[in-house]
Amino acid sequence: MRLSVRKTLIILICMILLGGLVYIDSLSKIETNKIELSFELEDEIINAWQGEDAYYLFLPSYAELEDVKLLSYATEFEIVKPEAIVMRGGSLAGLPLEETLYCKTAATRKEFSLCIMKSTKLPTVFMETDSGTLDEMWADKTIEENGKMRILDANGALLYKGGLKGIACRGNYSFAHFQKKSMVITLKESVSLLGLGMGEKYSLVANASDPTLIRNEIARQMEVALQTEYTNNGKFVDLYANGNYLGTYYLCETIEIGTGRIQITDMEASMKYLYQKANYESFETYETEDRKAKHMEVNPSDITGGYLVEREYEKRYTEEYAINPSSFQTNGKEYFVVKSPLYCSDEQIDYLKEYFDQAESAMLAENGINPQTGLSYEEYIDVDSFIKKYLVEEVTKNYDGGVSSSYFYKDSDAVDGRIKAAPIWDCDMSMGSYLDWMAFFCEDPKGLTKLSLHGDSSFWYKTLYEKEEVYDKICTYYEEKMAPYLELLLNEKIDEYKTYLEDSAAMNHIRWKVDLDNNEYYTDRDSSFETLKQYMKQRKEFLDEIWK
Repeated sequence: MRLSVRKTLIILICMILLGGLVYIDSLSKIETNKIELSFELEDEIINAWQGEDAYYLFLPSYAELEDVKLLSYATEFEIVKPEAIVMRGGSLAGLPLEETLYCKTAATRKEFSLCIMKSTKLPTVFMETDSGTLDEMWADKTIEENGKMRILDANGALLYKGGLKGIACRGNYSFAHFQKKSMVITLKESVSLLGLGMGEKYSLVANASDPTLIRNEIARQMEVALQTEYTNNGKFVDLYANGNYLGTYYLCETIEIGTGRIQITDMEASMKYLYQKANYESFETYETEDRKAKHMEVNPSDITGGYLVEREYEKRYTEEYAINPSSFQTNGKEYFVVKSPLYCSDEQIDYLKEYFDQAESAMLAENGINPQTGLSYEEYIDVDSFIKKYLVEEVTKNYDGGVSSSYFYKDSDAVDGRIKAAPIWDCDMSMGSYLDWMAFFCEDPKGLTKLSLHGDSSFWYKTLYEKEEVYDKICTYYEEKMAPYLELLLNEKIDEYKTYLEDSAAMNHIRWKVDLDNNEYYTDRDSSFETLKQYMKQRKEFLDEIWK
């Protein structure tokens, strides 16, 4: 009996040891199969990316092959095919672009494919984090790093060089479900990047859910056509971080108060002046069932503005409530998080809630008059700004329209104290591009949403739409401003965007094929643009019938 047990133990130990050897051997093969390829382009290091079928060297618009050199500490290799071309002096001079080369490592003779691709027309952003990696940041969006950044135009001329006092991921659904992440960067000084509005903060939008990459840009150009008071402008760029190519990004202004952005009274600056070097978290929290702020002894002489708030749906508001110091909800259960000033006093949050409640009451009244104050809804809100925001969200059938990421601002009463709708934000899931679980809301290019398709929607827009004078203005703005832009979009602009981004998008689609495959809505680039064009064509035909 004892002998049998001993034999069994010996067999088990041998199996464990053998399994360990197999595991170690498999790790060895993985490590051996990985080839480190790094290249130098003038002042930048660019690492080759290992795809499923080849290594890819993604080059910026200004790159010339004779300037691209294999780094001495990287794996040395020789080109097998095309046979007539060989490495010369560690340089890639003379090699074809956008063609796969068949190579062997010099030491191990291991064969691999290297595909060289090059962008055109786009500026390039090179970013470095202090840690030298994005891994932790892309796993946890609460992590923020410092770093530095350089921006070069399509010809390689230096446009900007400076430090970054903040790099962090942004987004909610997109951060959780897409591997390509959007980020927000904070510069050390207020600068106009690529001709955008002056500011310290900029967003690098991934557009991971949009196979054409252009829906956010189209929505912003709709705002330009409508001549909104402030527009959230952006530029397409090729982004590299720590030597690694990250794809085609959309560099745009963040929605914030400041010169070159939303130019209203800066309450944040006033609070900082009153509470210099103060630790706001040390103040006692002021909290009721429908508002949250801080107890502060001193307020600016004028607390009527300016404020920047974000409308959220209840679940996300609850999540934000736990971490955001200033927020409130109206009597009608519209949920708002205060973005500026970040720390509101109890007097400020009380004022904001009361004003928004009064405006809401006036909107809900059949005659549009607040029964307590006798003031019209038109005295509480800038109706034209609401109409323009509504038009962009409605025409694009933006899934988040009237639900989330919806900003409003209010200036001082001494200037213009009405609530105004701020520029739109996320429009990547719009214009016929939706995930399977959300498509039934918006996939039909016909029909009006009135931004009230489901339980999380705001009822403000639907309420305003039912007012005759608002409806008349919607028709006027659509016919005079929006319809001509849609005509231009269909006849020229979509094709222009497609051509402009063609080379950059080809690289981006290879780099982020995993996102496209996982979401099962991408077939090929031509089809994606044709789907967009047909959707907007049918959308325009429908809207022409009801609004023109």
